[in-house]
Amino acid sequence: MGLMHRANSFITRHLPVKLARCQLTRPVASMTFDDFPRSAWTVGGPILARHRARATYYAAGRFCGIAEDGLDYYNAADLRALSAAGHEVGAHSHAHQMAPTLGSKALAADAERNAEALAPLLDRGMSSYAYPYGEVSPRAKAQMGARFATARGIRSGVNAGLIDLAQLRAVPLEHRRWAPAEIDAAVVQAAAAPGWVIFFTHDVSESPSPFGCTPAMLDYTLARLSSAGVQTIPVRQAMARAVFGGG
Repeated sequence: MGLMHRANSFITRHLPVKLARCQLTRPVASMTFDDFPRSAWTVGGPILARHRARATYYAAGRFCGIAEDGLDYYNAADLRALSAAGHEVGAHSHAHQMAPTLGSKALAADAERNAEALAPLLDRGMSSYAYPYGEVSPRAKAQMGARFATARGIRSGVNAGLIDLAQLRAVPLEHRRWAPAEIDAAVVQAAAAPGWVIFFTHDVSESPSPFGCTPAMLDYTLARLSSAGVQTIPVRQAMARAVFGGG
């Protein structure tokens, strides 16, 4: 990581854009899937159902119905099915380009294109957003923070105390850096605060991509949350509890 990139990351995460005091009286969790590969639903969906958990699937419009780099991505039927099951479809841009690389007009146009492409497949608009590749800049943070109710990054941590809805923290659930101790610590921290812990991953497979997870990893995380009494709900609903209070 270059010096300029590190400086940009430092400035961005310390730039207050959409601050809110966490009002939770009980901890809450969100499981999120980026892009999203179809296995996140076909394999991950039954695991979520077994734990009575509902998730947020951040969809990039251009991936709908395609296969790329060895992964099959979601289709229209998947979106309708997961919505009917109580899961949330969030926005992940259309072209899946790093937000800081796009000018303000291009970033807005891309977000609008994604909304237009997915609108016919959804019963409601998308209020949750995740930055592609987790890359954020002060300009992109301000712009996406204003457009969406929440914008999720990939800076690890639990959202508690004063939280920034324009760059929510999240804990990786990835095959390339599987760390059960990190999962356990995040669950304990969320339960104690109480706070809002978000996990992020991509595909779910016995042979996942480096950025995905195995079924066992997903099951482990959901089981730890359940054992700690932490309910797993979509980002949209967790945000409402965190900002407006309640369990």
